[in-house]
Amino acid sequence: MNIFKNNSKKSIKRKVLSLVATLAMTAGFAGQALADSGEVVTLGANLNASQKQDILNYFGVDEANSNIIYVNNQQERKYLGGIAPEAQIGRVTMSSSYVVPTTSGGINVKTSNITWVTSSMIASTLATAGVENANVVAAAPFPVSGTGALTGITMAFEKSSGEKLTEEKKKLANKELITTGNLAESVGKDKAAGIINDTKKEVIKKDMDSEKEIKDTVKKVADNYNVTLNTGDINIITNLMKDVGNQNYNYNDMKDTLNNVSANVKNNLSKAGEKIESSGIIDKASSWLKNNKDASNFFNKFDDSKLSKNAVVSTTSTGLEEAKKAAGDLADKAQKSGLLDRIIEFINSFFN
Repeated sequence: MNIFKNNSKKSIKRKVLSLVATLAMTAGFAGQALADSGEVVTLGANLNASQKQDILNYFGVDEANSNIIYVNNQQERKYLGGIAPEAQIGRVTMSSSYVVPTTSGGINVKTSNITWVTSSMIASTLATAGVENANVVAAAPFPVSGTGALTGITMAFEKSSGEKLTEEKKKLANKELITTGNLAESVGKDKAAGIINDTKKEVIKKDMDSEKEIKDTVKKVADNYNVTLNTGDINIITNLMKDVGNQNYNYNDMKDTLNNVSANVKNNLSKAGEKIESSGIIDKASSWLKNNKDASNFFNKFDDSKLSKNAVVSTTSTGLEEAKKAAGDLADKAQKSGLLDRIIEFINSFFN
């Protein structure tokens, strides 16, 4: 069905904006129904009674719920030992999570009071762990680093989905998270997440196994983010990506998440005034809007004020207003650059 068949190209921007609003509102209800049926909650074992209740209230879950898992520091150490320094691992576990497997849309993540890692970092590394589709909220009653958040999230996903993730991929995902977090300290969180995510995408998509090819890709992707990496960082990322390349990932299983993370961090950087190279804008916008429409309503049910007045929040779903603006910008660019037919094809794909 071609919904633009009888419309002039002058009306494309108005049509795109209207469709994005409709898609975001209607599809959210399907995601909400699924969220209510398959959630698993993890709680940090070192939360005191008051903190635990704050988290349960935030998640909207009763303590008697049988789908609650307690995660301790020893379990985090299983995957972080030898990867993260002792100071990053710490001695207590405070991070908690709410995880719902979904059937499509990739991995969508919201964080609240998680400060060292971001929603984009967690989404991309969960794909490395072997998760394909899920809605995830990671939170703490007060600001914490979130270094060990991945452990609880993967435990929750395994319980809720019945799917066993491989130990090797879970270990690699934690290595990737620490590598991204460390890189963020010098280049910024969004750029670090984008560099690691986009390099991984290229390595998996093109089935790279040559160290030189991977190293060249690391440099090229970093350049797209206006970053010049030092030799040490290039080598660390290259070695990480060699490990990724050895895992035989299926790109089609990961592309929604990888494209969504890329679009999300580039949107954040653009809003901050950065001019970032945006090749493959149609593919990225497609994944981004599809994931926004499935995740926005789900994330909106979590009231961050229940944790603290100034909770630090990040999300891979940038919301309806940003989606509408991006769609409008995309339509303008399409009219100027001759991509209009591809935009129409992209919008029609939602209805076929």
